[in-house]
Amino acid sequence: MKTSKFFKDKVVLITGASMGIGKDLAWQILQYGGKVIITGRNESRLLAVQDEFHIYSERLIIHNGDVANYENDVELIEKIILQFGKLDAVICNAGMSTDFGDLEITSDKVVEEIIDTNVKGSIFTSMAAIPKLKETKGSILFISSISAFQGQSGYALYSLSKMALTGLFQSLRIETKEAGIFVGIAYICFTKNETTKRILSHDGKLTSVPKRSELLSRPRALTAKIILNQISKRRPRVIHSIFGKFIYFCSKYMPFITYMLFERVYKNIKKSRAAG
Repeated sequence: MKTSKFFKDKVVLITGASMGIGKDLAWQILQYGGKVIITGRNESRLLAVQDEFHIYSERLIIHNGDVANYENDVELIEKIILQFGKLDAVICNAGMSTDFGDLEITSDKVVEEIIDTNVKGSIFTSMAAIPKLKETKGSILFISSISAFQGQSGYALYSLSKMALTGLFQSLRIETKEAGIFVGIAYICFTKNETTKRILSHDGKLTSVPKRSELLSRPRALTAKIILNQISKRRPRVIHSIFGKFIYFCSKYMPFITYMLFERVYKNIKKSRAAG
């Protein structure tokens, strides 16, 4: 079945979708004829998306809340059922990235923020949604990263949080199999960010995303398209881009190469930051 036909009349919850990949996912699903619920903690950005997507207003719900709060997630699922009567898919996309910084100088507040958003957000959303997904034999997809293949020095918290999603994916895939729920994980490679995107520095301040190589960065629309195709085809695991596949292959079969590569990257970044 074509992806466009699969999502027609489907009800899809996308967390962290006021910008970035989540926003592109919502736009494509709406174009396919689906119904979308997007969440976020920044109400003004959510309202901006609602205004931008106004032609699909009858099939779009925005929800201002924190997915790391279980009560909020239960309320959100109830809101979806009240409005649309069912839930077909959940894309756990909410996440926070960190800037370069050694763990020893990282604020405890940053630790809490990353674990809450990147790990608890996916756990609690899944817990609240599974009973309704059993009714529709629906889908859960976790948005991870190639940072889950090898711990990145200077980005320890981010790597840890994305690795945790692999364990969650593997467990839920077995737990929900008899209920007919599809559980998948997408390992995203570098994707082009909006200029307004911010990440957390080691001391908890919001800072701009470092410039990435244009050769390695993919358009958000393409990344979203691959994710939706993964859900429609029920492919449990998808690694994005040739570079992502290379990192996965090396980390699994030649870990010493991956170790040396990441060690060199770490040293280069640290030297560059020290030089100012």
